[in-house]
Amino acid sequence: MISFELITPELYQLQVPFPGCWTGVTLVRGTQNVLVDSGGSAETVDGCIVPALEDVGLGPSDIDFLALTHIHGDHVGGCSRLKALAPAIKVAVFAESLDRIRNPKAYSRQIRERFSGHGAPVPALLEGVEPDVLLQDGEMLSTLRLVHTPGHDTDSCSYLDERTRTLITGDSLQLNGTVSQGCALLMDAARYQYTLRRLQDMDIHNILCGHPFLPLGDRAMGPAAVRAYLSACTACDAHDRGFVEGMLAAGKTNAAFIARALIHEIGGREPEHLFLPLHTVTEYIHKRSRCL
Repeated sequence: MISFELITPELYQLQVPFPGCWTGVTLVRGTQNVLVDSGGSAETVDGCIVPALEDVGLGPSDIDFLALTHIHGDHVGGCSRLKALAPAIKVAVFAESLDRIRNPKAYSRQIRERFSGHGAPVPALLEGVEPDVLLQDGEMLSTLRLVHTPGHDTDSCSYLDERTRTLITGDSLQLNGTVSQGCALLMDAARYQYTLRRLQDMDIHNILCGHPFLPLGDRAMGPAAVRAYLSACTACDAHDRGFVEGMLAAGKTNAAFIARALIHEIGGREPEHLFLPLHTVTEYIHKRSRCL
């Protein structure tokens, strides 16, 4: 059985299985208990999250809030099951995520079908929920402060635990992506740079990510490690943006060709379906076009 790992006092991470790469579920204990993200499916809830909660003396009914970092299936697929097990759980999302969490399957289809011939099948079971709490940037949920961190997606957010200054980032900090992505996944590349600058100016002592991002992994413990992690994210973004601009300057304009070349350039593994790298490359292409 997989178990919650204590990261800092009252903050635990559970690494739940997901095809190609695990996904993080974070437990924040306190007067009000919060789960951040829900894994990718009802099976993950029943087979991983519930037993892991029991291992630390809790059950679904002991969770006060389920806070979501963004509305991608590997992070929200367990929401409806958790609500079914414990209807009193309050689902909290960034206000801009409202329509997406109501129908995450439709949004998943939109992400996958944007690039004809390169998409993957939409998850068969991805149920929406009606959120109980809509948060704006800077608002508090128990001990957590929501920080809007766009880049990975337009509504991506992080949660700063004010007690330990630990930032729970979901997928907001991409580095070179995960082993299953091929490269970073940025659906809002212009604002990713804003996010990195903003976080560099914040008082953050630890970072906890939702996946093991290459090459530094899923966490940075201590202010020095946080600075190094954010600097590495900035360097990866600058490299990838420059690589795409160089390809365009050389007359290479096919996005799929550029995506494969970028994956090879950074030593990544090309995924079976190219739609995720295509989102990133297309964002860089459009960003360059807007600057011309």
